[in-house]
Amino acid sequence: MQNFSPYANLANLAFFRAPAKPDFSAVFKACCDAISPGHLFAIPKFDAASEQAFWRERYQVLLAPLKWALLLGAGAFLAYILLDLHTGADSIGNALPRMPIIAVLVGLFAYLQTHGDAVRQINTIAKWSAGLSAANLLILFVIDGKAADYPSTWPCLLPMYFFSYGQMFMSLRATIGFGWATSIAMPLAGHALGVGAADLISSMINLTIVNLFGVCTRCQLEAYARKSFREKRNAQQNADDKARFLAQIGHNLRQPLQALNCYASVMETACGEPTQAHLKPLANRMGLAIDELSRTINHIFQIANVENGKQIPQLANVDINVFLASLETQFAPQTAARGLRLKVRLRRKPPYNVHTDPSILAQIVGNLIDNAIKYTRSGWISVAAVNIGAGRLKLHIRDSGAGIPAELRDKIFEDAVRGKLGRETDATTPGLGIGLYYASTMVQHLPNHTMNLDSRPGRGSDFQVYLPIAHQQDASTGEPAVTGDFSGRYVLIVDDDAKALDGLACQLQSWGCEVQTALSLADTRMTLADNLAIPDLLITDFYLKQHETAHDVIAAVHADCGPVPVLVLSADGISEQDKALWPARTGLLRKPASPKMLMEAMLRTMGETPNQPSYCPLPAYQTQSLAQTA
Repeated sequence: MQNFSPYANLANLAFFRAPAKPDFSAVFKACCDAISPGHLFAIPKFDAASEQAFWRERYQVLLAPLKWALLLGAGAFLAYILLDLHTGADSIGNALPRMPIIAVLVGLFAYLQTHGDAVRQINTIAKWSAGLSAANLLILFVIDGKAADYPSTWPCLLPMYFFSYGQMFMSLRATIGFGWATSIAMPLAGHALGVGAADLISSMINLTIVNLFGVCTRCQLEAYARKSFREKRNAQQNADDKARFLAQIGHNLRQPLQALNCYASVMETACGEPTQAHLKPLANRMGLAIDELSRTINHIFQIANVENGKQIPQLANVDINVFLASLETQFAPQTAARGLRLKVRLRRKPPYNVHTDPSILAQIVGNLIDNAIKYTRSGWISVAAVNIGAGRLKLHIRDSGAGIPAELRDKIFEDAVRGKLGRETDATTPGLGIGLYYASTMVQHLPNHTMNLDSRPGRGSDFQVYLPIAHQQDASTGEPAVTGDFSGRYVLIVDDDAKALDGLACQLQSWGCEVQTALSLADTRMTLADNLAIPDLLITDFYLKQHETAHDVIAAVHADCGPVPVLVLSADGISEQDKALWPARTGLLRKPASPKMLMEAMLRTMGETPNQPSYCPLPAYQTQSLAQTA
């Protein structure tokens, strides 16, 4: 039998292996590669468009430093002249020929300061500055004819010009040309004036070293700058690709969600029949799941749009009491269904108005209230605004729930994180954990807004949103939600998505509407030609196939029927330029829209007078799917 020892293979472990002998040849080769001309002077190349963008961006950064360099150069020349006059080393007659260079440098500074397109002339101005400074020294040296000044002046001043102007502001080719041209001109001038060979050789060696070191340094700086520019462009390209991907996937998700919303509404209406009553709980649950998914998708894309700078908060003065009252109307049924009491306390004395984006704030506070409802098994939820001075109101969203442990308070604001305690106490709690992440992220993008959390296990939680008080008291209060009867209303719907079109048609028919549908501009014209009645409302998607848009559909309908009210129901962001082209009585609503939102938008659009704005988004605190430009 073969003996087995647990230590038999121990010697094979890397920990017990003898250290490898250093490969001096590889180290030497790596050092040679690092100092090789191909490595030291390697400059990344760009295409023509990227090259122009690189220098345009670089010149913007270098404009201010070049101005300072010109002023400092002029000041240094003036200081040298005054010092020579003070010490008696020079006379006024000899100092006067040295003054023009000061005027030239100040004039170049004035040009940069006053001309709007001066940033494009930085390379030229830097070459003039360095070249004229060197030429000025050369001319003065020749006129003065003092060979004794050569060793102390030229080898010191030329490197200063080389590094102060060439290394920062001139192109690489101009930098090399300036350095070597002056290195050749200086010894020739010294030789013509009888400077000794020892001084000439030492200065030539000095300037050669300066040029070699300067060129290596400049090549490294150029390579680093170009690498940074390329990484920045790649990051921007990735961000643009991400934005395009989000826009495309947003459209692809919102279209079927809109159809699901419509079918769920039809099913819920059908379940009201006595024979289908047993299906009503299932329809309700399906509707809640669709609403939760719609809110989550809207939150994800709104966060992406704000972080990418494609959506800017639209600040306005908002009456906090109207805002709180709308929250009470919105969440009272939900809290009652959970057996909770919702206590909304209105303010009884000023200030009443806050300066915020009402749409974003409504979704932030709505998510906090929704979170409190989900994780409060019994008791109450209260919402109140308190004046804390320093120009701010503090909005409290309190609950009597289980509270949040200290170790979870920072984590609950992370993306897709669910409260551990809430999941243990109620495993049926819906949602994907995006609400608090959305609230935390969006508060950071609202100016002068902050959020705080105070919570104790067993005593509930208190989310506090700090809001800036509005300086003006003309708050945008908004109108209350509208309801109405659609029986007999004739609605024309245009959408290139057949499922979304059919779902919306079923929903409107369940409300009593007479509906005609069209998939394209050609279908719209055929429908208009066959019908004698004028539509009470046109509902159209914005982007259709074959490069058709809502502009084309609206123009065709208005040409045939006159100024029909229009509701643009779109899953895509609409630019302000496109909105400006819309006629009066045009509403805008984003997919997916709940039945309540759709009903309010339809009635509000049909009831608007022609002298109102060119498009009419719903009040921000009455809808969670208000149109925002993506």
